Amino acid sequence: AVPASASAPVSAPARVGAGVVIDSPPGTSRPPFLFSAEDEALLEEVQRGAFLYLWNEASPTTGMTQDRSSSPVVSIAGVGFQLSAIPIGIERGWVSREAGRARAKLIVGSLLANPENRKAGLFYHFLDPQTAGPAVGAYEHTVSTIDSALLFAGVITAGEYFGGDIARSCDSIIADANWRFYVLEHTDKPYEAGFISLGWQPTEKGKPTGDGKLLPYVWADAGDEHRLVTLLASASPNPDFRVKPALYYKLRRQLGDASGGGHKGARGEAHGAANAPSPSDHTVVWFPWSGALFTSFFAHCWINYAAMQPDAPEAFGQTHRASVDWWENSRRMVRMHQDRCAANPKQLPTFGEHAWGLSASDVAKGYAVPGLFPAPIHMPGARAEYDYSTFKVRDDYGDGTVAPYAAGSSIMFDPGAAVAALKYYQSLKAPTGEPLVWRKPDAASRGYGFQDSFNLGTNWVAPDCVAIDQGPMLLAIENARTGRVWKWFEGSDVIGCVYKRLGFLRRPTQTK
Repeated sequence: AVPASASAPVSAPARVGAGVVIDSPPGTSRPPFLFSAEDEALLEEVQRGAFLYLWNEASPTTGMTQDRSSSPVVSIAGVGFQLSAIPIGIERGWVSREAGRARAKLIVGSLLANPENRKAGLFYHFLDPQTAGPAVGAYEHTVSTIDSALLFAGVITAGEYFGGDIARSCDSIIADANWRFYVLEHTDKPYEAGFISLGWQPTEKGKPTGDGKLLPYVWADAGDEHRLVTLLASASPNPDFRVKPALYYKLRRQLGDASGGGHKGARGEAHGAANAPSPSDHTVVWFPWSGALFTSFFAHCWINYAAMQPDAPEAFGQTHRASVDWWENSRRMVRMHQDRCAANPKQLPTFGEHAWGLSASDVAKGYAVPGLFPAPIHMPGARAEYDYSTFKVRDDYGDGTVAPYAAGSSIMFDPGAAVAALKYYQSLKAPTGEPLVWRKPDAASRGYGFQDSFNLGTNWVAPDCVAIDQGPMLLAIENARTGRVWKWFEGSDVIGCVYKRLGFLRRPTQTK
């Protein structure tokens, strides 16, 4: 792949604070990219399969896609991807504009029609597909800040694309979200005070909007979910409901070295180590609680970090925070996953040059979140827990299961490696000679492209497709090909305003 339009190389000046700037080497290609005709055909087919899942596996009553193909329960995160997918389907000719508008209107109207599905404007994680109220039988009965953020990203995208009455309904959803309600002010861990809680639970399930309490866990680090939550919390058009922009930059930016072999040590020890690696072109900011690859690309499905210069935490009073180009940061994390899976230290049969990317997915025994971690870099003068976590981690290769969406969604950062992985996954054969993990896109046979995951060591293939895995792959490929989702999302006045509040600066561009 080659860039359709490449940004002019920009070397951001070193800033105070952590004294580290994470930026791309001059000449690094940025999306959108140009692909060969063969690769375009492959990507079109993969996207169409993912779209068909989000379109067909949906409730006729509320229009909302189900969380997974074996269960009708709705995840609002999946609905966020679904609302972003509908404009893609229209632009690519898979559904008519009239059908897409009707579906989006039904979804948004259903969300608004049931006041018991939300608390202080944020939504329960799982909803009933018929009533749009909280799902009674779901394993989690919680108002979720991250799943609401994923929903809101889709709501903003759909509102900007469709305009009119849909936009007015979408604007209402965004305006009613009281993010300040979810800020955890009182905690026995002072370094977590002032951050946004992961969610809220009612005292009684039968009273979903009654009394309850915030979860005692917060978004305190600068992973993709954390940044999406905090950015949208800063974006509220109601000043009484939004958090201050400085909170986005207060998120801990723990430094790590993504080069070399697997990480086996405790990061708390490494921060005090005299021989800790120095910042280099392998330096990354990383999320201390999960090494799953999705924590490096979820926010990028909507936020065009590829077009941004490294940011400036110091301008918002935050020290010991690197200045980061988040697109470059994710590119380095993707490369780390590629290298570790190619090295395959556990000698697991599935991993290899074209089978990489450890991420949350179905596994034979249920659901797993394996992941890989950089080696911690010493941050002089930084305070434990306030500036970095001392939680101890080890690389986790799981049972060798790979989810195609991990490499597929990484196409925004490394298109060549992502396309090679998708071709490899599509070529795999079962003992019968049939495709192992690929199902030809076809609504009648419920063929939706890639099944969720597979394991060559046990010849196991996930029986399901999952909305929050199909969704990001669909959006990421569209951004890599055209940048459309970024354009729709960032066309919103709400997002334009928050970018200004956060001091985001565009990179100079030149057309090649």
